[in-house]
Amino acid sequence: IDRLARSLLIQGLPNDIYSLIDGNKTTKDLWDALARHMLGSEYGEQDRKAAVLYEYETFKAAEGELLLDTYIRYLQVINDLKKCGYSK
Repeated sequence: IDRLARSLLIQGLPNDIYSLIDGNKTTKDLWDALARHMLGSEYGEQDRKAAVLYEYETFKAAEGELLLDTYIRYLQVINDLKKCGYSK
């Protein structure tokens, strides 16, 4: 069961995160390392939220940018805001 749980956990991780915690022998150790890593990123998440909000507040079209490209960038900013928990 430990092997199956480890396999399922690993499959759900992006490569960059997995490479940080793959030295753990058991699934429990892997899970604990992942939890520590994610808790440690709480401050990074606050910085990301501030950056996304700033990007939204200062959003404007770049000179010479096509309207479609501006719209696509705007949608990306809106999606980032939603991911960070901001709503209307």
